[in-house]
Amino acid sequence: MTPRVQLVSDAMRAPTPTRRARAIQPSTGDTYNSHPAFGLTADALLSFHREAERGVPMRQFDCFDDMIEVDGHLRSLVNGRVEAVAGCEMTIMPGRQDRQSVVAAEILAERMRVLDVPELVEHHLMSPHYGNAITNTVWDMVDGVIAPVELVHAAHRRFAAPSAERASEIWLVAGTTSRDLVPLEPGQWCISRYRNRNPWAAGLMRTAAWWSMFKRWSVRDWQVFAEMFGLPLAIGYYEEGASEASRTALEEAIKQIGEDGYAVLASTTEIVVKDTVRGGDSSTVWPNIIALCEAQQSKLFTGATAAVDLGNTGSYAAATVHESRQYALSRRDATRIEQMFSRDIGAWFCRWNGFDRAAAPQLSIQITRDDLQRAQVLQIIGQVVDLDEDQIRTQFSVRKPNGKGVRFPTKTPGGVA
Repeated sequence: MTPRVQLVSDAMRAPTPTRRARAIQPSTGDTYNSHPAFGLTADALLSFHREAERGVPMRQFDCFDDMIEVDGHLRSLVNGRVEAVAGCEMTIMPGRQDRQSVVAAEILAERMRVLDVPELVEHHLMSPHYGNAITNTVWDMVDGVIAPVELVHAAHRRFAAPSAERASEIWLVAGTTSRDLVPLEPGQWCISRYRNRNPWAAGLMRTAAWWSMFKRWSVRDWQVFAEMFGLPLAIGYYEEGASEASRTALEEAIKQIGEDGYAVLASTTEIVVKDTVRGGDSSTVWPNIIALCEAQQSKLFTGATAAVDLGNTGSYAAATVHESRQYALSRRDATRIEQMFSRDIGAWFCRWNGFDRAAAPQLSIQITRDDLQRAQVLQIIGQVVDLDEDQIRTQFSVRKPNGKGVRFPTKTPGGVA
């Protein structure tokens, strides 16, 4: 059972040293996989989805893990969307510019330096794919400040609902079965959820799984076709009076001819190699099915196919539209993480450390499209309103000079400095 810990009162300016218990203990449940995707059928996949909708998503998530692992195209799409955000610059900033908010953000940023914040972001960027992503936040008193000291990223299979009637709730699987559940303690968890009335039926993998299964079937059938009809056919002939030993030798020679390349036979036997008569056009049927499955997956994860598979046609305008779509998806994914950080870490940090008038510190993830275009827009805006220098330096990854700075002369429209 997860230890129950008492929250520090909002009114207490100097909270007593309180060890925040580590809710997730080492378990084979984090690494074990029942591999339900191998030999997968449509009925089995549908049964996994139905179990998940009732709050038991373990086999569904195991199936998703299998599919991403063995499907190179699918894995590329998932990783591409995650890395589009996880690889960006990140900064912890004040929720407002009043003094208490600024101080709270500075202290939290200093404490978070020892933790892997990009890994936290990367884990929670899986919420669009699986429907949710959850991290156990371990708090402790450090130099008089209650701050996060450990971030434990839990496997998706470690969570379930307490019952089918309460399927929208997320509880921790604390025992050996999916029904050994405990509720999530407030303040101990970072939770990202993708939009849906049911957290176990929200992920994009619910749709991608079907296309991955169809693709796997097509690859399997194509491989069977190649094994059965892709090789020449060896036929053995023997005369009516051939002995049993000669017929047995002929049969063994035909079986081994593909490996040895030769056979020693009696004069009464003969082997003839003939080309196969193919019963279908293998060069178009299965490749077209596979291409259809991958195109559907690309549309699902990126909003377009041209961002991943250009094919034989394309245009600059189409590429621009698809790039804009990718930017919008990345910006939304980043916003979801920023809101999670402010709600599940920043707000609790302020509450437990007496920053009762501060706005929760925020995580700012810099998603950029075109630095030159952004700079030109800021130049125009800067002629109307004052801009914050620190914010601009952060967004463009430009640090303050240690010594004498360098500034390039401004050019007039005519090109003269």
